[in-house]
Amino acid sequence: MNKISLIIGILLFSFSSIDAQPEHRPEDYKKVEAYKTKFLTEELDLSTEEAQRFWPVYNEYNKKLQELFNLKAENLGRKEIRDQWEKLDDSQLKEITIQELNKQKMIAQLKLDYYPKFEAAVGKRKAATFYRAEMEFRKHLVEMLGKRRRKRP
Repeated sequence: MNKISLIIGILLFSFSSIDAQPEHRPEDYKKVEAYKTKFLTEELDLSTEEAQRFWPVYNEYNKKLQELFNLKAENLGRKEIRDQWEKLDDSQLKEITIQELNKQKMIAQLKLDYYPKFEAAVGKRKAATFYRAEMEFRKHLVEMLGKRRRKRP
């Protein structure tokens, strides 16, 4: 039972970490990305020269990050996994979990690989601030979405 709870916890955590992904409405995704750009610009306080170096690196990083986020476990999307969870056998659940953990590993490696690029673009302090700001943005976005959902009838 503990193994099943652990697997469910890992999957729920990993699925919830993908809070800004478009599922059905690309215009919403564009709004989120615009808001994220504004948020990062304010948090990083980039000079014109820094911005010219930072944003191309960020755009490349973000494109690769989105590709990793969009990988589907066993050709199933997040919603299908949630909906079919009880119908999947143990070997399928294990495979989905391993795929998800490997995806998280690739995301972490991508972030590690890009740290020196951000550091070269804007310096050590602002590169570190970028990663902190990225986490703060996710937290802020989740809070905003939660407030919106609570206001709905």
